[in-house]
Amino acid sequence: MTEPATAAETADVGRSGRSIADLRADLARSDLARHLALFYESTDAQLAAVAAYVDRGLQAGHRCLYLVDDNDAARIRAALRSLEIDVDARIEAGDLAIRDASEVYLDAGFDPDRMIDELRAACEGSVADGYDGLWVAGENTWSFHTDETFDHVVDFEADFDACCPDLPVMALCQYDLRRFSGESAAKALWTHEQIVYRNAVCENPYYIPPKQYRSMADPQTNARLMLEQTYDLAQARRQIHRREQRLSVVTRVLRHNIRNDLNAIHGLLELVEESAGLDDAGRERLASARQCAEDVVDLAEKARYVERSIAEPDVERVALGSVVDRAVGRVADAHPDAEVAVTGDADVRVHADKHLDRALEEVVTNAVVHADADPPSVALRISAPSPALVRLDVRNPGGPIPEIDRRALRQEYETQLDHGSSLGLWLVKWIVENSGGSLSFPDDGDCQVRIELRRAFE
Repeated sequence: MTEPATAAETADVGRSGRSIADLRADLARSDLARHLALFYESTDAQLAAVAAYVDRGLQAGHRCLYLVDDNDAARIRAALRSLEIDVDARIEAGDLAIRDASEVYLDAGFDPDRMIDELRAACEGSVADGYDGLWVAGENTWSFHTDETFDHVVDFEADFDACCPDLPVMALCQYDLRRFSGESAAKALWTHEQIVYRNAVCENPYYIPPKQYRSMADPQTNARLMLEQTYDLAQARRQIHRREQRLSVVTRVLRHNIRNDLNAIHGLLELVEESAGLDDAGRERLASARQCAEDVVDLAEKARYVERSIAEPDVERVALGSVVDRAVGRVADAHPDAEVAVTGDADVRVHADKHLDRALEEVVTNAVVHADADPPSVALRISAPSPALVRLDVRNPGGPIPEIDRRALRQEYETQLDHGSSLGLWLVKWIVENSGGSLSFPDDGDCQVRIELRRAFE
């Protein structure tokens, strides 16, 4: 059973529509970068977010260090208690420490090397004490108390990334958009791989590694635009991920149920066929029913490959000959009377989705089933129209692929009045496109399907 959300979790939904409960879920699910930046416009939003961050660090078995500057320790304690963290017990156990940021950063003057050494030592000490690592949350308003420019602070953060890549330390830097200039906030964006903004953990498309940042001549400094674009991109990714998850669940359930139920129907139809009392018309209807059941089972199997090709696109360099052999071999097993002639040079390597053999099998099977010859005959020709391309033409005597199917594939969607007759051609299209290739249907009399793939050079 899901535990009810606390008042702190449901508060501060704001214009983003996301609550602290959503942020806590992001922190728990996300593969967090080791260096994040929080951008906020109110103290309440700041405290709620940092409390969620510290809570996650404690739950994950890390020692947490909070560096206060704009706020005081009492405010931080109150924010942590709002998420039902036993602050006194955590501090007593050594799990949590709250310190003055100025003492850490400015006690002996602004010295980036010394600060990095102190963070390294604190991290190593945490591991020695049995923690998984160190989580730091720092209020960056301490930078207003130094005579250095903000560029020096940003350089320090870049140095931190470059000097401590292997330490089990995670840092959350905090930027008050009411106090930091747009240019400073933009520079902070460039130096943090992930950001927390409007109660969301967002992958930062503007992040660049420290070495590149230092060599960048004129970085974009419209922080508001950059933050909104980063947030919108993160939201779009979440929606896509959520839809893919739901589609995957529905597809698996439907496919599993269809297969099981139709296998049962197929078995019952066999029992009926073996019983006495059926006339010729009855046996013909029964054979049609069995064929329909087999077709739907085959459709469910194709749906399985479609799901895989969408969820797990995996392009690799493959020997085309082995792909052709597997596909043609399976067609021969299913249709032993068919004649499939392969010509051309198959001794080439191509860039291909790992399911290319299944796509090619579908094309050759379709050619066998629809061939106007007895026994069915299919020609598979391999050629190279250019040094960078490899072409496979599958041809059989018979009419071309119906225009309704080709139009649906060209338009890349189906409607109730205009839809393809088979999932098979969609499967072929998506696998070929995953491979970086193209699918076409030359109209020169016979039924012909053409696949072009990129050649893979040694």
